[in-house]
Amino acid sequence: MYFRNSVSVPELPAPCKQAMKTIFSTALLLAALSFTQNPPTPKSGQSPAEILNPELLVDQWFIRLNALDNWYISVDGKEETEAVVERFVQLYSPDAFHQVSPSENQIGPVVFHGPDGIRKWATGFAKKYVQLAYRIDFITRSEKPAQLVYSTKPPWGGMAAAVEFTAVFTNREDRKRIIVPGSVFFLFDNTGKIQRLRLYMLRDETAEIEP
Repeated sequence: MYFRNSVSVPELPAPCKQAMKTIFSTALLLAALSFTQNPPTPKSGQSPAEILNPELLVDQWFIRLNALDNWYISVDGKEETEAVVERFVQLYSPDAFHQVSPSENQIGPVVFHGPDGIRKWATGFAKKYVQLAYRIDFITRSEKPAQLVYSTKPPWGGMAAAVEFTAVFTNREDRKRIIVPGSVFFLFDNTGKIQRLRLYMLRDETAEIEP
């Protein structure tokens, strides 16, 4: 046998009920507005260069460069590199320059211009190397490691950046695993697209990784 506690609650006067309804309706309206209002806009007078983040821009280039080995060969033997190559080319402006060191059979700088030129370089790169692992070098001082991105803002806008890196990759043809240091210099426009890039590989310091 048990007893149920019963407590009588006095009914609120009509003016109090109306006030509670008003407060509740106002709270619901404010909550709805907080979800539908537009996101904050940049401060007045803030240039596009001021919102560029060189670390993120450079990091995205390395991510898509390393992804150039992520393609497949179709059942009819076609090398399906288009998807990863296009994602890489999207990082560049339509009038961009992509400069690399000469190969063993070339002399002087090698420059690729515009989407078609950069697409040609990226396609050849994707087909020549596998197991890509390009990484910005860590520098340690006072037991504090960091991946340094050196950056500056040109007087015409945009952003310039440079990094040192270590490249590890496997030659597709002979399956040799290679490690080589290098550096890369970027010039970004106000939208974060690459206008100019210079890629240096220190071939004199190239070494083969023994299995």
